[in-house]
Amino acid sequence: MTASADRRPLAGIRVFEISIAVAAPCCGKAMAHHGAEVFKVEAHSYPDVARAFGSAWARDPDLADVFCDTGPYVPEMSAGKRSVGLELKQPQALEAAKRLLATCDVFLTNFAAPGIAELGLDYESVKQVCPDIIYAGMTGFGVDPDKPYYPFRAFGPNQAPLVGWDALTGFPHEEPAGIPSIAPPDYMGGLHTMLAIVTALHERDSTGEGRFIDISQLETTVSFLGPYLVGQDLGVPEPFRNGNRVAWAAPAGIYPCAGNDRWIAVEVPDDEAWQALAGLAEWSDVPAHDAVDQAALSTYPHATLADRIANHDAIDAELSAWTSRRSPQQAAAELQALGIAAYEVLNHTGVLADPQVHDRRPYSIAPSPRLGRDLFVRNPVRMSESPPYVTRAGPNMGGDTVDVLTEIGYAHDDVEQMVADGTAFVDARPEVVLERPFDRWYESVGIAEFYDAEGNVTGGVQ
Repeated sequence: MTASADRRPLAGIRVFEISIAVAAPCCGKAMAHHGAEVFKVEAHSYPDVARAFGSAWARDPDLADVFCDTGPYVPEMSAGKRSVGLELKQPQALEAAKRLLATCDVFLTNFAAPGIAELGLDYESVKQVCPDIIYAGMTGFGVDPDKPYYPFRAFGPNQAPLVGWDALTGFPHEEPAGIPSIAPPDYMGGLHTMLAIVTALHERDSTGEGRFIDISQLETTVSFLGPYLVGQDLGVPEPFRNGNRVAWAAPAGIYPCAGNDRWIAVEVPDDEAWQALAGLAEWSDVPAHDAVDQAALSTYPHATLADRIANHDAIDAELSAWTSRRSPQQAAAELQALGIAAYEVLNHTGVLADPQVHDRRPYSIAPSPRLGRDLFVRNPVRMSESPPYVTRAGPNMGGDTVDVLTEIGYAHDDVEQMVADGTAFVDARPEVVLERPFDRWYESVGIAEFYDAEGNVTGGVQ
């Protein structure tokens, strides 16, 4: 495939992004994959946490000034973007940012509302520079200063306990387990925001008018709890922590298999599947699958869902005894053969070896100014005539400052003076090109598509 004739749907759209962590960066990355030119404005005085993480293998005093470019979250959140180093608290840097904004279609941020206002980049200020801007403010709690949580700062992991997610996770006899370190609220907020931006751009095509998009991360997270909240209003009992079980199926859960820390997920949604499972498990008090017809379904043990839920612990013990004598692959194959939903619980290594995941090639590899080439998750959207892709992995911090500022009208000497004054900055030692320890592993596993700087796929496609 050659993608140099760019047909991606957001080609020509310019995005000014001032962001941190995940929520806004993953939105901007998705837009870049679909053809938008995304300018990530960064500051040494307030670096993105993706820059602070770095990589353990790069913790060397000789690499201290380039450490910020080595973290895996840099390509994961900023593949395809251009990094512009501006210290926005300085007036000259803010003026440069506004000149860049005047050329853009979208302003994207997940800074707290008071913070972005203090920088002079609130909606009204940006609108004066670019009247038809699509301004997406991804704050924790909205931009209305009269609301009680307006001054609060937030991250995705904060949102889960705040809206009640954590109260639903874990086992009934234990304290709440909480969500994992990869915070779903961040990614859900990013997807909400991209949809809102694309909708607003479409509307602008008709009206010529810009839009202010107020995306409260609290509300995007609450929106996924709709049934529970409605249930409270209707007097439905409070939902409880139920481990791996669900209200509509039994047995359902994670069961041990032969080997160290090997597991299988099983769900039995109806009576027929239960009959098949019980017969396969050779439980002495349950007739074999082919020995029971539909008329007799009510005569064998635990024939109804209510009965199975009531006896879930005993059934789990029987099922665990059966699965523990088999490998997860063997148990899954036997269960699937009878139409029972079952699959091995995969760790990360298992996911990479999974034939479906492997053949769909979930990763991209593209040129990297700091690492030669780098790997990141592909955009999961597959569009037949305009597939999403990027031609560069994560940018060096400040690596595009000179090019971008000269493109918007600054003389090269003026940019050099801004760098000398500390108003702007460029990437440290761009001549230093490193290599990830696992770089040579890429070709051996065949899980990625390789893109060159012109958008050509140069490997990974059979």
